Amino acid sequence: MPESNWIIYLKKSVLTLLKHPNPKTLYSVLHYYKSWKSHLTKGRNSLDDHTPWIAFSAIDFLEKIVRRDMKVFEYGSGGSTMFWAAKAGSVISVEHDPAWFEKMNMYLNKQNQPNVEYVLAEPEADPDFAGKDYKNPDDYISSDSSYKGKNFETYVKTIDRFPDRSFDIIIVDGRARPSCIQHSLGKLKKNGILIIDNTERSYYTSPFEFEKTSWKILKFAGPVPYTYDFSETTFFKKLT
Repeated sequence: MPESNWIIYLKKSVLTLLKHPNPKTLYSVLHYYKSWKSHLTKGRNSLDDHTPWIAFSAIDFLEKIVRRDMKVFEYGSGGSTMFWAAKAGSVISVEHDPAWFEKMNMYLNKQNQPNVEYVLAEPEADPDFAGKDYKNPDDYISSDSSYKGKNFETYVKTIDRFPDRSFDIIIVDGRARPSCIQHSLGKLKKNGILIIDNTERSYYTSPFEFEKTSWKILKFAGPVPYTYDFSETTFFKKLT
């Protein structure tokens, strides 16, 4: 017999609290059960709900801080793109999957979102792939076996066409994340926020030093919409 939702939730909550034993995590697992259960309803999805696919607690935090004068860049598109489009002044979103790009582009046109610049940057064949490491920010490759033999250098470097300190918020929730992080650091404004999803995968951030004098770090761990899995989303606020 399949486990009921509340049993799954309880088990995930205990594991999350063991890893993050603090009041904020306790509040998260106690507070978001109803929302988590509701978002598992058949037919609900991130795109139609205009909801980022990150921890509920991170979404609630963003609801309070995003303003119409903000400029946003995101790696990876979907419901998050619609969320930013409704709340920020401008959004640049880069996508690697041509099929999803086509679907999403049609959706954006129907929704009439003139403040979104949507960019397709597909992975490219890499003859040196075998000698590269997906944990190395300089190698531009993904851990996903579907992209064996390809790199995401063009995708990652989409942000390089913008001057340093261009963005209030940058979201890394796509492919080759260590490489995306490396190219994003200089593009944040002072007091800008770098959002990295799934930071329970430590190799995303391990190549970088986020010194306390330069960065304020906020972790949001707990339930996530549309999935049984819990996750960790980390915000890095640039102080200098």
